[in-house]
Amino acid sequence: MSWRSKGDDGRRTNDEGRRSFVVAVDLGGTQIRVALCDARGNIVKRLAIPARATEGVEAVFARLVATMRAVTDDWSRVRGIGLGAPGTTDPWRGIIFEAPNLPGMIDFPMKARLEDEFHVPAFIGNDANLAALGEQRFGAGRGVANLIYVTISTGVGGGIIANNRLFLGARGFAGEVGHQTLEANGPRCNCGNVGCLEVLAAGPALERAAREALRAGRASQLRALTDDDPSRVTGALITQAARAGDALAREIFARAGFYIGLGLVSLQHNFDTELFVLGGGVAIHTWEFIYPTIQKTFDEYAMPSMRRGVRIVPAELGDEAGLLGAAVLAGESMSQ
Repeated sequence: MSWRSKGDDGRRTNDEGRRSFVVAVDLGGTQIRVALCDARGNIVKRLAIPARATEGVEAVFARLVATMRAVTDDWSRVRGIGLGAPGTTDPWRGIIFEAPNLPGMIDFPMKARLEDEFHVPAFIGNDANLAALGEQRFGAGRGVANLIYVTISTGVGGGIIANNRLFLGARGFAGEVGHQTLEANGPRCNCGNVGCLEVLAAGPALERAAREALRAGRASQLRALTDDDPSRVTGALITQAARAGDALAREIFARAGFYIGLGLVSLQHNFDTELFVLGGGVAIHTWEFIYPTIQKTFDEYAMPSMRRGVRIVPAELGDEAGLLGAAVLAGESMSQ
């Protein structure tokens, strides 16, 4: 990747040569992470602070600006800003329509506010979309022109790369893979829909399934791990029990893998991708338990001609995916 601009004669101007960095931001409800990145996509310096979202939108924005100022003492060398935000965004106008984990951040003009502060171009995208871009350029999707990234953690999100470009849809909302309905009579999701992939396979769904099973009298090592208190069940304890051979814990992961597999089948039938990259805490930390069922379900339900040659792999970049994707967004947007 390179985002070096050129002058009219094909050579970089002195100012362009000096401005060789971008500042990448991953804005979350828990943390604000900022990185200074060079033109090769290397992270030169990074900072992370608590978001303290309950303090309000302006307090969060002030903390964001302060952290961005602290990531470099020479902003004259920064060409642009890329920022990934949770929730729905307008990637063209740089507006965050709604960020569920950042209360009050509704119709927030992030692009305009950042450009007023720093006087360089700013580019805004959905965080999962940018993680997809990061994995495609630098991670598990290197060299693959068509892939779908799915992050499975507290929620389920995603991003779609088609012919080496991030697919945004008509209004920038494409890639909400966690909110495809898989069970018409399933539990209600936080989005208001029922039976979404997110409410069936994300971290809270696994914990809910374990608690319900324990309250129904199922035998499990989770009883000892929680002092027979189902309310103390966590994803980490379910994983611990599964690694110790616990049947209930492994059943819970297998069921999540089934729904994830069904979700991938629907995505494959719609987008005909080459590669699925699965990230997020649930996917990465429980891969050994969920992957076999994901692959089995995909093989059973996908059309034979459409599943041939398609790979399902774990993400490689972890928390860096969103930051690197934000850097790519800024660099490539300025180069167009």
